[in-house]
Amino acid sequence: MTRFVAEEEFDEVTKEGFWIADFMTDHCGPCKMLDMVMNEIIFDNPEINLAHCDIEKSPKYCERFGIQGTPTLFFMMDGEIKETMSGAQGREVLEEVISRVMFGE
Repeated sequence: MTRFVAEEEFDEVTKEGFWIADFMTDHCGPCKMLDMVMNEIIFDNPEINLAHCDIEKSPKYCERFGIQGTPTLFFMMDGEIKETMSGAQGREVLEEVISRVMFGE
């Protein structure tokens, strides 16, 4: 599942299961590149949840999580941040982190 998540609903949305929180902006070139890769991963793995977190529409994300650039990804399990990553990454790198967080591999 992919959805846009406002800061005030973030904790409730991500509290159960595996989530990737994608801190992004609409005009960010690397964010758009990452979004294409993430859409492929989500299509192939529908059990992965993706929360798009627009830091321009919800600027409190930056203060709360110390986001300094986009894209920034949080890989979360049951509401707990397990790993973070900044910048656009390739599919192989992302799938490696997903496997490590979801399955301990």
